[in-house]
Amino acid sequence: MKPSKTVDISVRIALIAVVAACLAFAARKCSAQEPADPREVFRALGVEDEYFDRLADGLPIGREERDSLFRVMHRLRKFPTEKQKRWAMDSKLLETALVRPKDYRGQIFGLRGRILDVKPLAVPKEDAERYEMKVYYCCMLKLDSLVQPIVVFTETVPRQWKNGAKPNTEGGALGVFMKNANLFSEAPPGETNLMPVFAAARIAWYPNNLLGRLGMDVGLLDTVENQEPLTKEESPAFYEMLAAVGRAQPGQLADQAKANLPKMPQKFRWTDSFGQDQYSIVPLFNDAQNQTGRLVMLRGTTRLVEKVHVEPEIAAEYGFDHYFNVMLVTADSQGNPLTFCVLELPEGMPQGSKTRYAEDIQIAGFFFKTWSYDVQVRSDKTDKTITRKQLSPLLIGRSLVWRPESPRSQTGLNTIVAVVFIAAMFAIWFVAWRSSRNSRRWVDQALSKQPDFTNIDNLGNDINEQDRQP
Repeated sequence: MKPSKTVDISVRIALIAVVAACLAFAARKCSAQEPADPREVFRALGVEDEYFDRLADGLPIGREERDSLFRVMHRLRKFPTEKQKRWAMDSKLLETALVRPKDYRGQIFGLRGRILDVKPLAVPKEDAERYEMKVYYCCMLKLDSLVQPIVVFTETVPRQWKNGAKPNTEGGALGVFMKNANLFSEAPPGETNLMPVFAAARIAWYPNNLLGRLGMDVGLLDTVENQEPLTKEESPAFYEMLAAVGRAQPGQLADQAKANLPKMPQKFRWTDSFGQDQYSIVPLFNDAQNQTGRLVMLRGTTRLVEKVHVEPEIAAEYGFDHYFNVMLVTADSQGNPLTFCVLELPEGMPQGSKTRYAEDIQIAGFFFKTWSYDVQVRSDKTDKTITRKQLSPLLIGRSLVWRPESPRSQTGLNTIVAVVFIAAMFAIWFVAWRSSRNSRRWVDQALSKQPDFTNIDNLGNDINEQDRQP
């Protein structure tokens, strides 16, 4: 007996309903699992509430508290920076955190101030292996929003600070609030001896130069390796520099580069055929390790302009979803290209990479590194296409100046081409006319010398005379 169609349809409807219910439950579960705050992320990373609950305010950092500090620093390696930025609180709320520290423990603050001191500290042997950490740093910062300084413990500081130098410069961090500690027995007059203590993945460095004033954490450039492709470790520095130049005013980089040029040593300059000083590309090729972060301005011909889209998470963190690769050849680069990455192009500027693509441009940007990439070339020995490593200075700028060929000059060029073409056609016609005229003259001469067939005796003489004619 065959099952009825009604039963078959009912089973299908029931299965569809079950699948839909499962999908809805999974969606609700995923939504419920989205972390609500940093404490939930820390729990997922193995920093349970007990590590924060053991912290006691008003006292120096004890042995168990130091273990909590190391554990938070270790887990921050896996805490996405984009999420830290999203949850970062304003440092002005620290006044409240001093009064109600338990309410803010484990929360993240955006910190920015002057670096007062940096001290390297050895990790105890029993903790060094467990947390894969040999040295950490105690950094003291003075914020505008607080009377007393704050203390940030981190395992990463700029390379130049690692010997305990006092940089006396602007710095900052995405700091996880741990506790209010009494680190000094006596407080200075009019000040409290309680200091907010934070753990951070790194201390940012904002030096007193254009790149630092644009908000670039220059310490990230410590990860850059020359003569290598772009690496994952360099990505934060690369995108931070792109974001920094995006905060510059239009023309600001070019104006600063022009102002810097007369002050540069002669080895960084050269004089063009018009007697104008220009930035030399020689140090960018030959002395890359000492050029990182240096602002230059170059002019030349671009042979390639292409748009590069970035990943959605990069766009969410840095605020842009694309940039442009520009390959530039300058008068002193001997045909070797330099690479610029810029956030925008002038309106109307074409993109391309074809053989005949060439645009006159000028770009100001910061030197990032000498990078390596693969190019396809034809071997002289085997006449086959092979892959070769190409080295190119990589610089980062906001935009560029495009100098398109004016319609007037284009019209003049077209006129010259037309005149040359007409002259060539006239020359060809003249040569053909002269050749035709000479041919007719020879025929006329030949006809005028025809033998006289009426007098048989003179026939041989006439033929011999014609043979002697040139």
